[in-house]
Amino acid sequence: MVEILCPHCEEEIELDDDAKGEFGCPYCDGEFEWGMDDEDDLVSFSDEIVPRNDILHEYPDNPALRLTAGITFSIVMGIYAVISLFVIFGGLFLSSVESGISDATGGAVESGIGIFVILIGVVMLGIYSTGIYFGVQMAKGRFFALIVCSVVSVLSLIMTFVAWAGEDGDECNKWEVDAFGWEQCVEWGSAPFPVFDVILWTGMTAMLATLIFVPKFRYQFD
Repeated sequence: MVEILCPHCEEEIELDDDAKGEFGCPYCDGEFEWGMDDEDDLVSFSDEIVPRNDILHEYPDNPALRLTAGITFSIVMGIYAVISLFVIFGGLFLSSVESGISDATGGAVESGIGIFVILIGVVMLGIYSTGIYFGVQMAKGRFFALIVCSVVSVLSLIMTFVAWAGEDGDECNKWEVDAFGWEQCVEWGSAPFPVFDVILWTGMTAMLATLIFVPKFRYQFD
């Protein structure tokens, strides 16, 4: 069987493969010819034969979508990369302070906190620098970069909750200086909920998931 469109009402009509001659449309009673030798009476295959489930739907190209997503992700990764630099510098400062204390006490007091902070900063810098690269690739329309950025966003959202839940639950709300010039906490409170980070990574995850699962957005990536 072949499926054609009635040239009068455009309803689908099924005919045998070897059908030839004049036919009447069961929907509008209009008459048409099919399979005749005269080329002027032939129904155009490309115009009238309608495949059932094999229609290729092409969406218009809209590079602004992938450019916006890629640039936004790269900017966020860049901000966190800058923060990681401050972490490294803080670790270097802490390490120098620990070294001075160790020299002053003849090596009686030693600590590796500064080195640990530096390592954390280096790891953060590597991760977020890589994130910038994938953000640029996503802006260029690379689908694999879209998947990587989506995974990073989901993991970042999860780690935000994990870090908040892993805190001791106490944070100093008020500091006072004692008679010796030392700052002491006089009022403790619970750790604040990371509202900004949750909103940031939730929005980022939702945006990238939309690009993956909505066909007209997914079409912008190769």
